[in-house]
Amino acid sequence: MVFKRVAIFGATGLEGESLLEALSGMELGIETASVFAADAEGETAMFRGRPVAVKAPDTADFSALDLAIFLPEVGSDAALVDAACDAGIVVLDATDTLAQRDDVAMFCEGAEVVAGKLFAIADAASSHVAALLQQLASATIKRVDISVAQAVSVAGRDGIEALAAETARLLGGQTPDTTALGQQIAFNVLPQSADRAAAELEHNLSRLLGDNVAVVANVMMVPVFYGHTIMLRVACEARPDLSALRGCLSEDSRFRLFPNEDAEQASPVCLQGSDCIDIDQLYYDRRDETAFRCTVVGDNLRKGAVFNIIELLKILIKINI
Repeated sequence: MVFKRVAIFGATGLEGESLLEALSGMELGIETASVFAADAEGETAMFRGRPVAVKAPDTADFSALDLAIFLPEVGSDAALVDAACDAGIVVLDATDTLAQRDDVAMFCEGAEVVAGKLFAIADAASSHVAALLQQLASATIKRVDISVAQAVSVAGRDGIEALAAETARLLGGQTPDTTALGQQIAFNVLPQSADRAAAELEHNLSRLLGDNVAVVANVMMVPVFYGHTIMLRVACEARPDLSALRGCLSEDSRFRLFPNEDAEQASPVCLQGSDCIDIDQLYYDRRDETAFRCTVVGDNLRKGAVFNIIELLKILIKINI
């Protein structure tokens, strides 16, 4: 499949910039790339070294497109996504709209791609946990308890700017201005488990692992620019073979096991210059050896929705969807 006419919604955010850069270097046969953002009409985005005018989403003509990509920063505009689906084009949705439909496949790296034109794109945290648990070939998972410390970049450029500005003011002995995040994030932790972030994570991970696996998520935002830290407890039907799991992870270039020669402990700081998913503190639960715990650290931008979109596009071109 050649995607000649492509549209990206939410293109002016951090993920939009990353996706445009990635698409610029890919051989997709793209002739025109249209970019849309609700709050940036009249501005420009860069594609293949040239500025492209940003348009209002409601001006999109889906009948003139081959592919529409919806990024989280466009928001969950179900009507807009539905219009793209009705046009019969290929739709890659990272806004959680299509993820709510049982008839739409959810994709993350390593997932099997079924024939179709509609795909829900998994979030970074769900993708990283699913990639790890796919290595448990012989273990049947019953329940996954996941606690995620999210970086402010999940809130886009507003989150980055809020943390930087608040930190500077506080270190200068000043009170922070009103923040785009609603509350102060510098030197603070914001619980988000009652927010849609936790519900979205539970839903997406359940879909990737199978509906018979119970998933309970807790989410918080922490004063870190990039990289999430995930504390995981996985309960299985029988005692999992953690030695075999470590062996699989050490042989898979997608992962790094800690401690190693680079650091004693995995952390977002260790992600600099790496696209790996870092695994640390992998051990049996002290009270139940049919369960294990570990820490998963990954880059929420480089290895998130954009990475999954690029991987899926490569597959769609190869199988000629």
